[in-house]
Amino acid sequence: MSKDANKQISQTEKESFFGGQNNVKENVVNHALAASSGLDEQAKEVLNYIHSLPPAYEFEPKYVRQFRKNPYEHEDVTNITREDITIDCESHKLDARVYRPASTHENLYPTLIYFHGGGFVLGDIESYDKFLAQLCVQSNVVIISVAYRLAPETVFPGAIEDTQASTDWIVNNAQSLNLDPTRIALGGDSAGANLAIVYCLLNKDKFQPYFQLLIYPSIAGNDSTPSREAFSKNLLLTENLLKWFHQLYITEEDENDPRFNILNAEDFSHLPPAFILTCGFDPLRDEGQMFADKLTENNVAVKHSCYTDMFHGFINFGVLQQSKDAVTECAMVLNSVMYQK
Repeated sequence: MSKDANKQISQTEKESFFGGQNNVKENVVNHALAASSGLDEQAKEVLNYIHSLPPAYEFEPKYVRQFRKNPYEHEDVTNITREDITIDCESHKLDARVYRPASTHENLYPTLIYFHGGGFVLGDIESYDKFLAQLCVQSNVVIISVAYRLAPETVFPGAIEDTQASTDWIVNNAQSLNLDPTRIALGGDSAGANLAIVYCLLNKDKFQPYFQLLIYPSIAGNDSTPSREAFSKNLLLTENLLKWFHQLYITEEDENDPRFNILNAEDFSHLPPAFILTCGFDPLRDEGQMFADKLTENNVAVKHSCYTDMFHGFINFGVLQQSKDAVTECAMVLNSVMYQK
């Protein structure tokens, strides 16, 4: 992968990447595992900064949203346009941001609707702005970032309702937004990936997205997994933080609902093709592998890349070379899939 985050993806690179090459670089493999050499050294520096701050779960969510910032964001780009829009729901409105490539395109643009991570509690349009701007310029795909309602102000299934309403609104207004209604993908990271998958599960006989871009998806609810047990402390997503997120979002009575614990869903065979990105030192690592396996079992096309020396949330920290590489890999996949004949 190039270190230049803004360079165009060449046809040669696409042919090489999609011709069956499993590894993007040494520490990227097609199954979920942690690097035997441990965490990347630069990743440790980022985590040291994160752990120099008081834990988020010691504060009110609104305080964390306001004051906890990321000093290691991706570089900004200028060769795109940003447009803030409002999405009308039945009883409320949602903010969204549309990223458009500056390059001319004679047809309607393919689009990725993106739902940010943050445990259903944190995250917003601004905290994902530079990452999604990079993804837009590198993929040449329109990106729409949706600010769904967060817990504890809005609890389960409010975020799911917002995912349904916002996606349906974008699909219904595709022509006026200059989007190709036949090439609309859904994506997200962590909790946002959960929401994207749930939309696809719930709309078997309605609109089905063209593709799924899923970054370390959360699909096991409150169930334990080996990676949740192995990586419960000293990383970005800790056991205590995960518990705080889920306690604010959902009750124990609802925690086995397949709209939260996706593994309890009955039918995965109708889901769109997917690219799943995981990382080695992540309590959610195994869930990405489990979902990739579930799709494979149901004959759904899937590609999986695991960044074995990275931690949950790494794709937002543009100071890391693997974060830049991961964005470029996601962009290559999007560009190839969304523009395929």
